[in-house]
Amino acid sequence: MEFEDRMREFILSFLETQPNQVNLKTVQKLIDYGKNNNYRAPRILNELAKLDQKHEQVLTATFDIDFVDGVKLFDNHATKWLTPKGEAYLQELKQQQSKNDAINFPHEEAVSEATQFDGYLSQLTSISGSLKSHSEKVTLQEFALELRHLLADTKKLDKGALNKFKPFVDRNWNQLSMPMTPILVELSRRFLIENSYDD
Repeated sequence: MEFEDRMREFILSFLETQPNQVNLKTVQKLIDYGKNNNYRAPRILNELAKLDQKHEQVLTATFDIDFVDGVKLFDNHATKWLTPKGEAYLQELKQQQSKNDAINFPHEEAVSEATQFDGYLSQLTSISGSLKSHSEKVTLQEFALELRHLLADTKKLDKGALNKFKPFVDRNWNQLSMPMTPILVELSRRFLIENSYDD
């Protein structure tokens, strides 16, 4: 999967989890998450402009980007970010990503720390079909993004970093436990075994 496609999948997956939040505050959150995945703000903004209603019509919003004066968002009073075309495009990107995870090209350069865990995250999000409601599926997407954010972050983990997902995890533990095992092992390793490299 090309770098641009991977970044687009990241952007659209995040925006899909933000219904009724078609505003610049959400764009700022996206940029903050992006930094943890080595996607810089100008690149994210350029992609948003390409994907918007005026161009590829993947997003319901239109962006006017001026790197001097900032970003203006025309939200057209939309209640969700992705158009039907955008939703289909995101599914296509996710399928490409899961094929990539299955093939797992060893020569492909890792773009960020998180890429080595993308396969685990894809397995986690693949359980969405077994979840009962749309809101549970949206929460799963948010949960996966938060995990991706934690896995890409090199700073020490904070206790209770995922507290807000406790009710969701408790309700769906039977489905989540298997795909989450390698992710929890990695996070536990970081939390419990502190590396110090003294010369």
